[in-house]
This record gives sequence, structure tokens and C-alpha cells, in this order.
Amino acid sequence: MDIQRPIYLKKLQEKKDNGLVKVITGLRRVGKTYLLKILYRNWLLTQGIPAENILYLPLDKNENMKLRNPIELDHYLREQIGSSEKRFYIIIDEIQYSVNVPNPYLPQEVQNSENEITFYDTVLGLMDQCDLYITGSNSEMLSSDILTNFRGRGDEIRVFPLNYREYVSAVAGDSDVVWMDYLRYGGMPLILAQADDEEKAHYLSNLFESTYLKDIVERYHIKNVDDLSRLMDLLASTTGSLVNPTNISNQFPEHSVSRNTVAEYIHYINNSFLIEEAARFDIRGKEYIQGQQKYYFTDLGLRNARLNFRQFDLPHLLENVVYNELKNRGCSVDVGRVQVRVRNASGNYQISYLESDFVVNNADHKAYIQVAEGLDEPGKKEQEMKSLLHIRDGFPKIILVNQMIPAYYSEEGIRIMSIRKFLLAEKWDF
Repeated sequence: MDIQRPIYLKKLQEKKDNGLVKVITGLRRVGKTYLLKILYRNWLLTQGIPAENILYLPLDKNENMKLRNPIELDHYLREQIGSSEKRFYIIIDEIQYSVNVPNPYLPQEVQNSENEITFYDTVLGLMDQCDLYITGSNSEMLSSDILTNFRGRGDEIRVFPLNYREYVSAVAGDSDVVWMDYLRYGGMPLILAQADDEEKAHYLSNLFESTYLKDIVERYHIKNVDDLSRLMDLLASTTGSLVNPTNISNQFPEHSVSRNTVAEYIHYINNSFLIEEAARFDIRGKEYIQGQQKYYFTDLGLRNARLNFRQFDLPHLLENVVYNELKNRGCSVDVGRVQVRVRNASGNYQISYLESDFVVNNADHKAYIQVAEGLDEPGKKEQEMKSLLHIRDGFPKIILVNQMIPAYYSEEGIRIMSIRKFLLAEKWDF
């Protein structure tokens, strides 16, 4: 199956020979290996890089078992490079199979974990001669803290599941059916290889239980797996809703899981790339608001599988898919709060708050986005526009709707357009 990943391929191309180790992070089964081994390698070949100067080492293969020792890995790579003056491009896949080993040049009495030889030492020692790329797919690599171990010389490329544009390019069929399939089963690449709805559901449910849940449990040595599993259910059912650890804790029977434990578990899940946290931002006060935030699942199919595909709440799914697209394209995304003064029945003014779904920042660009299922119901358009009209700056204001309509501007200058067209656009004009 030929799946193109143009966003990530372009990032790799731009970061080629930038003097940093490219660290490819993201969920397991999200396509990191395919991106490097197939798509990027093929591009390097088109740039005139000889095949013998592109080394691909999958450490999970038994034939490479010896190379899991970082000292052996260093010896092997230096033998491959030899005295060649040509630059080598080295891809080390499944790096988590590498093990730390004692430093053979130190006496036994001073040996400890702090002076062990690690794959970081091997990789950093080769940077002057090679362009290096590493990836992995278990709990050790699912944490973004791996970048700190490169001492400022790591360059992360976060890989997301297929976005809608990539998904559409790989499937055929009625566009409305394809769209609903994407909202239901998400964009994990191997979902496209499943024969029918039953196999898709089974694949996603099994992936969540046997891979992601297991990874978090093993990495953080969690003993009460049932509590973690219950928390994942709660996060899935409240996708796109304002929550905090306290009100989540209150949903456990007899408050059996404390607020601190909930916050700790959410941190683990977030750090494993399963969910993303969107902070609240006061647009008028220009400061972040503590207390409540929203969580979105990195993949809609995994979120739906967690709920056994019973809770297909379209408005929140639409919000989630837009959030993922914004993050996929490198935007900073917050949930906006707008303060307004409202005259009460006594004629006095009082403060109230409205919500702007997303405050989007990308380099020098900024926009405010509302996501709506539609605007046809009486009063719905005015409701979606209300918070945007109270934002007094000149940045673009957009309402995305789940309807295939031509884009247009309202009389108030708010752009209204189709979510699908927004997702399919190669570039945004805001």
C-alpha cells in the first residue's frame, strides 16, 4: 500500500545535514519506520546519495542482536564508514532495544549507572561524520524526555497518524462515506489494510489494550491497571470538554483515585502521545487560565475504540479532528476564553465568559477558529459568531462547518468554510 507522508518527508528534507540527531517520535504503528526506511531513503537516492552510504539498522531483528550493545554498534558503524570521505546517512530503528553497558575502560570499583555506555554516546560520537536518524516504538521511545539526553543536539520530528488529506489520497470511494469512516476509525496507517468494519474495530481495540496501555504500565510501573484503564475511558468520553483532575477524580467510585494520582496518570498518557492537552487562554487578559483544560485524542479511531464505538458524538469528533490537523501542521493551539460585559435584568453590567474553540498561532500568523456541525438551525450562526465578535483584534476569525459549502465571509467579516475543504487545503490563507 503506497501512502504518502508529504508533511514529514518535507521536514526530513529540510533538516537533512543540519548538524543535529533527528529523533522521530510518535505513537507505535504510526508509520515512523515506513517514513524513514522507504519514503526518505528513496528521496535520498534521488539526491545522488549512493545506496551504500545509506545505512538502515533495525535493532529488533535477531541478526542485529549484537548491535544492541552500544560499543558493538559503534564499532560496526565505524567499520562501515571506514576511511570514506563521503557522508553517510544512518537510520537506527527500534533504538529502545539498545542496552546500557559498563564502561570497559574504567576500573570495577568505580563502575556505576552514571558512567555506563549508552546509545547516546554512540550516536553523538558519530555526528561529525554522519547524518543520523533514530526512532523507536516502545515505552522508552514514547517519552519526549529522550531529547534531553542528546544534550541539546536532538531535533524532534513528531509523527501523527494520517491526516485527512493523506487518508483521502490512499483510499477510494464516495467522499461522504470516506469522511465518516475517517471520523470513526481514524488515521492509523494499518487501518487501511483491514477488510471491513469489524476488522477495523478489532485492530484498534487490540492496539489500544496490547500496545499503548501495556507500554504505559511497563514504563511507569503502574500496579493498579484498572484505574488507569478507567481514566482512559473517562478521557475518551470527555474529549473536547473542559475537565481537571479534581472533577475526573470525583467520577471514580467513592473517590477511590485521588486528584494527584489522576494528574499523574494524565501526565503519563499525554507523555505517551495518546492525548494532547489544550490549555485555556484568556484572550483579553493575554494569560493562561489554570484549573481546567481540554484533552484531545491523537487518533479518533483509538478514542472511539476505547468507548467500543458507542459514543459517536459528532461535534466533539469534529473539534478533535480540527485540533489534530492544526497540531499536525505545527501550530500552537489553545482553547480561548473571551470576557464580555452583559447588562442584567437590573440594568447593571456583569462579567460573563464565552468560549472560542481554538486560538491558533503559527510563526507570525494567528487566527481564532470555531468548529460547528452546521449553521442551519435558528440562532446557530449567531451563537457560533458571538465569541468571535467580542474579540477586538484584527486577526482572522473562522467558523468551520461540517457541510460542503463554498467558503464565504459573513457581513461581520468572519470567514465560514467547510471543515473538509479546510483539512484538504495544502496551504491556509490566514
